[in-house]
Amino acid sequence: MHKTSWLFRKLQLSLRTEIIINISLLMMAAILLIGFTMSKINEKRILHEKIESGGRMVQDFQVMIDFIALNKKEFSLTHPSIRKEIQEFVQVYTRERAFRDLIISDQELVIVASMHPERLGQRFSNDLLAQSIKSGQFNTQVEKLGGRLSTQYKTLILYSPLWFGGRVAGGIQMEVPIGDVMRHLLESQKMILISIILDAIVLIIFGSFLLSRVLVTPLKELVQLTQKISEGDFSQKIEVDSKNETGQLISSFNRMIERLKEKQESLDDHLKSLESANKQLKQAQEELLRTEKLASIGRFAAGVAHEVGNPLGAILGYTSILQQEGIEREEEKDYLNRIEKEIERINRIVRELLDFSRPSKFEIREVNVNKVAENALSLLSYQKDFKSIQTQLNLQPNLPLIKGDESQLSQVFINIILNGVDAMPNGGTLRIQSDEYLVEDSFPSREHRLYAPRRKGDPMESDYLHLRKADPISVLLTKFTKGDRLVRVRISDTGVGIKKEDLERIFDPFFTTKFPDKGTGLGLSISLRIVESMGGEIRVESEMGKGSMFELYFPAI
Repeated sequence: MHKTSWLFRKLQLSLRTEIIINISLLMMAAILLIGFTMSKINEKRILHEKIESGGRMVQDFQVMIDFIALNKKEFSLTHPSIRKEIQEFVQVYTRERAFRDLIISDQELVIVASMHPERLGQRFSNDLLAQSIKSGQFNTQVEKLGGRLSTQYKTLILYSPLWFGGRVAGGIQMEVPIGDVMRHLLESQKMILISIILDAIVLIIFGSFLLSRVLVTPLKELVQLTQKISEGDFSQKIEVDSKNETGQLISSFNRMIERLKEKQESLDDHLKSLESANKQLKQAQEELLRTEKLASIGRFAAGVAHEVGNPLGAILGYTSILQQEGIEREEEKDYLNRIEKEIERINRIVRELLDFSRPSKFEIREVNVNKVAENALSLLSYQKDFKSIQTQLNLQPNLPLIKGDESQLSQVFINIILNGVDAMPNGGTLRIQSDEYLVEDSFPSREHRLYAPRRKGDPMESDYLHLRKADPISVLLTKFTKGDRLVRVRISDTGVGIKKEDLERIFDPFFTTKFPDKGTGLGLSISLRIVESMGGEIRVESEMGKGSMFELYFPAI
């Protein structure tokens, strides 16, 4: 059955064809079984009729012998007159009927009468005849052509005792040809086969029609309806015209379509709500980035005013000198060159500030990390807080490019650098290093968590921890595998450091350890999201009293 099913799948037959073929195979098997059974039954019936016919012929001989004995008043088979009349009867009887052989013997198996007169008086040996004479029972034997399993019959041999004067006086062996049994059997089998084949054809035709009407057609409609459902069409249904299993299946399918339609409508509503929420969330994120950038610009204002004020004062001084009389041409030219340089300085400061504050659309492209780091440090160098900070740049030349947004990456560097500056109120050293990093087996494992997930004691409404992504180290391990090339940027300070308990939450939105006028608590949270959107990751190491180090990893191009 499994092989047949496999063959059907290979041939891609329809359900109706499969059912018809299966029914035909079953009918063929049934025909063979029924034909074989009926053949055996007919065979036994015909043989039984032959044996009964032989029994009647034996009775004819018994009646004839009894008549001769009564007529002769002699009850011995050995009497010459008895033998003569029996032999004459045998000759007449066998001429009118088909016999292969016929022998009548006495108790000693001496032939008294025979189809062949030359055998009279001879003794012959036959165990079955001797057994019949001794037991007084009727025996039969069937001879076949080709062995016991053959159906080609040859001869039916009958063995029977003969009673003479109230006792067994001898026996009779009668051989009747039964070759016609095979002919009758074949004719019977042919009729049976024709009858069964006709019945099978009628059953197959009627069964195919019935299956098509009751099962195949509804299933085809179900298949067509399923295809329409897969295309999003829930408006179709199948009419139910019966209450059997097929009708129940169709009814259940129609109810399922109704539920799917309701679910689809509900899902569409949810999708619209999600699209609206995502749009609002995206706008909120953009506004959040803008707010954080404006907060940074606010911090730049004092430093920029100071940096712009100095060259403006110098320009005013130079213009006052130029207004005096008696200045030589060379000296005037020198003052004008100085004024030009101061104006260029002011222009550069304002341009850098405008470039940073200008709203920009998120755009993924190739980014030079070293250039972004240098520009960020240059923009911040005008700040008053930087006057007591020593900066060290150690950028690897020919560093591979990364894919990301240059403006947002600059925001990340500025946020981390400003945090480092705030951590060194009494001055210190700020280091920025970049290099190419090859992921090895020693890359951070899951045990080295950057920050803990929501703690059991934290209430859900206290902050936005439930909106956070998975543990970044876990994400990092899934992003980067052994042999990956990364660009690593290290930003470290020699400030006060971060407490261990605070280290777990520094990336949480609105979490800050600074004074209210020093930060919003969004800088590191936004920075983490920006880095992750570029396929990167952030690690933090800190020790109280010694400083902190932020490591940023980006996939290299």
